[in-house]
Amino acid sequence: MSLFAVLKLGVLASVLFCLVVLTVMLLQTFTFGRRPTYAHPQGSSFAGIVYAFGLGMLPWEKESAAQHIWTYAGGILYHAGILMAMLFLATVLLRISLPATLLQAVRILLIIGVVSGVALLIKRILQPHMRFLSGGDDYLANVLVDLLLLLALTATFTETMLVPFPVIAIITFIYIPFGKLRHCVFYFYTRVLFGVFFGRRGVLPHPSKKA
Repeated sequence: MSLFAVLKLGVLASVLFCLVVLTVMLLQTFTFGRRPTYAHPQGSSFAGIVYAFGLGMLPWEKESAAQHIWTYAGGILYHAGILMAMLFLATVLLRISLPATLLQAVRILLIIGVVSGVALLIKRILQPHMRFLSGGDDYLANVLVDLLLLLALTATFTETMLVPFPVIAIITFIYIPFGKLRHCVFYFYTRVLFGVFFGRRGVLPHPSKKA
């Protein structure tokens, strides 16, 4: 079996492991029980979910994001770079050759992602209140993802990096369920719960903005 085949199986196995563990963790949340709701619905849970994944994602709808717009923008660009790294990983494993123009676009997004990730890491280190609130996982997760983006970027230039890139991807997928990176699943799960709860109560969408 070739090294590439081993790495491909390693990535697939790590992804499967990640999905299984995250699924188990997600299902475990249902064992916590659910408080009964006695009040009559004042709104729509569905409308609340739509808001949570629509207007509710905009920075001016979030007090913290509105006050830290550059950090919000950096986070968006960072996650766009991460998504691109994952898509590029798929092309590597499937041996799909990208056209030069598309490859350039991939590189640009990866560069933006790396810069954004490093900038967010530096901010966490330099700002006393963020440093106080940060644990080892905050730094490890950031460094790990930054390294993933950097290796993805270098892999677009030279085939010699097509080995380290899948290796760091395997490490990342294995680590995801055990650290803050699991928010890649739980973020969406909690947004649904957020939308259902406040939508049913008629709090979201904001009554003043329904018209």
